Amino acid sequence: MDLTPVASTSASASTSPAPFATGSAGLDAMHPAQSTDQTAASTSAPFGAQKKTTAGTKRRKLPSCDSCRLRRVLCVPVPPPGSCSRCLEKGIIAMFGVSEPRIPSSTHADNQPWLYTFTSAENHHPISSVEGTSSSMPTISASDLDSRLGLTLLSGELVAHLLGLYQALPQSWLPLLPRARITTMFEASGRRLSALPPQAEVLAYTIMALTSRLSSHPYILGDGPAAPAFESLTSQNLKKRPDLQAFGARRDALCDKMRAKAVQLAWERGTLVEASEETMASCHLLNILESRVDTKKGVPYVSAFVTHLRTLLDERDSTGGMGRVIHQPLGWAALMMRRSMRLHLVAQLRLPGPSEINSLSSNGMDDEILVGPVPPSIDEALLQSVDDIDVRDSVSLFFRPMRPYMYHVARLARECTDRVTGTWVRNRPLDEAFVSKYLAQLDSLERLLQSLSERIAFTLSPVATSAHALPAPFETERRLIMTSCIHTLRLAWAGLILPLCTDLKRRLSKMEVTTMSPEQRRTRDRLLLLRRHAQQALVRGARMVAACLDSPPSLGYVTHLQQERIDSWADVLLDSTLDGDELSRKERLSDLQTILAGLKMIGWSWPDNARLIESLEKRLQSMQIDDSGMGRVAAITSISTPQASGSGSASLAGRDALGDFSQYLATPSPRSSATEPLSETLATPMSAAFDLNGSIENGRMASTAGLPTDPQMASSIAGPGSNPSWSSFGDEFNQMLDEGTGLNSFMPRWA
Repeated sequence: MDLTPVASTSASASTSPAPFATGSAGLDAMHPAQSTDQTAASTSAPFGAQKKTTAGTKRRKLPSCDSCRLRRVLCVPVPPPGSCSRCLEKGIIAMFGVSEPRIPSSTHADNQPWLYTFTSAENHHPISSVEGTSSSMPTISASDLDSRLGLTLLSGELVAHLLGLYQALPQSWLPLLPRARITTMFEASGRRLSALPPQAEVLAYTIMALTSRLSSHPYILGDGPAAPAFESLTSQNLKKRPDLQAFGARRDALCDKMRAKAVQLAWERGTLVEASEETMASCHLLNILESRVDTKKGVPYVSAFVTHLRTLLDERDSTGGMGRVIHQPLGWAALMMRRSMRLHLVAQLRLPGPSEINSLSSNGMDDEILVGPVPPSIDEALLQSVDDIDVRDSVSLFFRPMRPYMYHVARLARECTDRVTGTWVRNRPLDEAFVSKYLAQLDSLERLLQSLSERIAFTLSPVATSAHALPAPFETERRLIMTSCIHTLRLAWAGLILPLCTDLKRRLSKMEVTTMSPEQRRTRDRLLLLRRHAQQALVRGARMVAACLDSPPSLGYVTHLQQERIDSWADVLLDSTLDGDELSRKERLSDLQTILAGLKMIGWSWPDNARLIESLEKRLQSMQIDDSGMGRVAAITSISTPQASGSGSASLAGRDALGDFSQYLATPSPRSSATEPLSETLATPMSAAFDLNGSIENGRMASTAGLPTDPQMASSIAGPGSNPSWSSFGDEFNQMLDEGTGLNSFMPRWA
């Protein structure tokens, strides 16, 4: 009998996967059917090959692929390199000849690539048989972590689940690498981590260490009551303020083991010295994991990230274009802003040293290369925001002003670190003129932020969403992105003021009033004035943080808020108890309860806030018991101001504007038929939305833009985020510095 093979099996004998098959024809299309009798054979044909009998006989049926064989499902095989329909549905490659039809009991688990993936290369035990292990996940006590992680197996299904959760993290939107790349590579490798390239495997383990903090999988949570599905914890359900602390405590030890595994692989594979998209993403995520508890542990990964990024940018000289760096200007602007904010807060903690800060900080060159030319100043950005705006274009309406905002946040953070809060300038005389200018720029930046807040509230309103009428999935994603963006911008503004106030408080605490010379008293008076205005901005920042926790866009966003000192913001609200303060007792209690609820939601992923939650609950309980309002939980040295009541109403209005996001998120998406023109219907709401852009400090913007110059009208145009006291503060403070006098002549106006 002449046996001629129809398909080659040389490639299938290797463990390396072949490329994806884009499609396959049926067996009858490849080989025309011949009407002959079926012939039985005493021996089976090799996998991946097909035998044919002599002329006039029917070809034998192709064997099932290895994936269908191991999963014990019906396979409709096609000749290699095609894939059966089931493999195409799962996005994997049909392979033949990798596993034998009968697996001896002594066969090692590494020979079963479609079923299991090891999480540890040592101390593992052989698997007795497929039947004994593929039925269900092993049931192991949550307390026996070595058995759960080091000695057991992670199924391909669980790995795919954890990798898929990466897109629920806000970090997945950063332009480090395509969001679905690592998942695609894992599926292409037959769901085997060991078959991935070395650095891709490191990235996979790093992602799993991070997403295990989100997963509701029983294997991750271990023993205990059933947890709600992660997908069910939507923004609407989070408004009920669920207490999720117990789930974070159950997962913590296992997640820490996974983090240690990712760190070990990164150092063994040279992730910190090899520049690629995968290593750059791994360093960024490892910094998040390692610096959660100890900031110093994240320094090597931040330094490696900057080095990898600049190495990839240098490749443009030889390759042209952006090389292997994704061109996404707004994404890079957000990343630069977050890096600068992180270093701003790190400098407050005196970590790390000056040389490390210089090596980690982004500079103007990086920003121009990745994002583009330097944007206009804050005042010019406010002027441009009211010109040539198409209300139906969300890009020009909201995303375009984000670029100058994020650039100036990063710039102010770097300047404050270099000149006020940095480790190497903390013990030098304070640059008072810079602090005065810094606070004035924060006030202008807050007005731009208020403009963006009003715009997103309008963009997500029914009258605006009817203009674009996107399909439901895209509209939901657009709302999530825009809400996440405005939350990030608000948290960034709040982060600019916290280190400055901390440093001013530290400097004032070192001054001994009894032993001061006249010059030292004048210096102290100027610091008190600066600190009083900074304290007003600090309270507004604390309310912004509370409002962001009150309406989080997603659980993945709120649980992975990095570089947000929630404990510090709680202390700010607890300390705001002096007479004449801009925050009432009722508002303070409401904000503290919101922060407490946010900490309990963060407990879904991280249990390290347990002590803070317990302490805050006790303080709130004592404040609620004191119905008379005379109780004081903390006191800070400050100067009361008659403008406090106006600032309090302004900050409350700002919070109410942010609170409206929940209403817009709850609004159903518009129908596709709603496409009528908006020239008349949008005139009134848009004029109200843009009124707040008409004035900046000293009233210069009102005269430039041709807006009314009446003081009362200018105050309303300035918007709820403005502070009237700043209109003359800069001039008076500079005059005080020039004359070298004290504050006595100004006290009737400021105190």
